[in-house]
Amino acid sequence: MEEVSFAARLGIQEHDFRVIIGRTKIEYDLAKEESNRKKHGYSLESAVQPLERILLSPFSNKPFLIHENFIEKGEVRHMTMWVGDANEVLFMVTTMRPNGTIRIISLRRASEEEEKIFYSKTLS
Repeated sequence: MEEVSFAARLGIQEHDFRVIIGRTKIEYDLAKEESNRKKHGYSLESAVQPLERILLSPFSNKPFLIHENFIEKGEVRHMTMWVGDANEVLFMVTTMRPNGTIRIISLRRASEEEEKIFYSKTLS
């Protein structure tokens, strides 16, 4: 008998963003970690704690925004923005893996246009 995935049991797609308390993991590619730090000035590792805070304490006093999804390199990716420790708006791209793992793809400072979207959605 074929095992039915957790996403299928929930009635959602494998790529849909989801959090399963006690099961969801967060990961990133170590090679991408170095290139992201050089290109954008941010460590992917530095996204883990804020992502955990967003996922596990969604009612904190800092706003966050999970924005539209898009497809790149054949996978659905999710955009998330929040205010960082230095009061800058950060922009992160993640994807869901079939085993309930959130994979961090990129972390950078949001562009001016992205900041406008963030503040228009979180301050209204």
